[in-house]
Amino acid sequence: MHFDLTDLTLFRHTLECGNITAGARRSHLSLPAASARIRAMEASLGIALLERNRRGVQATPAGQALLQHARLIGQQVERLQFDLAQYAQGQHGQVRLLCNTAALTEYLPELLAGYLSAHPAVSVDVQELPSLRIVQSVTQGMADLGIISSAAPSEHLQVRPFRNDPLVLVMPANHALATQPAPSFG
Repeated sequence: MHFDLTDLTLFRHTLECGNITAGARRSHLSLPAASARIRAMEASLGIALLERNRRGVQATPAGQALLQHARLIGQQVERLQFDLAQYAQGQHGQVRLLCNTAALTEYLPELLAGYLSAHPAVSVDVQELPSLRIVQSVTQGMADLGIISSAAPSEHLQVRPFRNDPLVLVMPANHALATQPAPSFG
């Protein structure tokens, strides 16, 4: 199997447009070249990727799988182009940081301001996600760093303490729980 970025882009455009002619035009290819590329992809796999009919094309199950991967690869290529453009503009580094709500609102604003002042050539892309999604993203290489709750499973990642974030229960003085002794969680 040998596909290049042009093949994957053409395949994605063809399915998004619903026909090979429009997919070829959007990919800046002639119709014969586009048809030949799609036939070569199918031949190299030994399976049909498109169902062709008078109204256009639809993805076969294998074509759906390829489409998902083509989209992911397209997103990665866009990210690569963005990252390299940052270097061309004088940026010397970029960090993708994912964090949960508590970290984003309580701890990061001041820390990030200080870090960015001290390191003006570094760009920090911060995104808020739930802790489990952060673990998945870091594991899959979609982020460089993550700040998560210690309750999130992260055995397969390197973990360092960031901040102690104690939580307390608040209630009116006359609430039923107010008369109970405070539990010890050690």
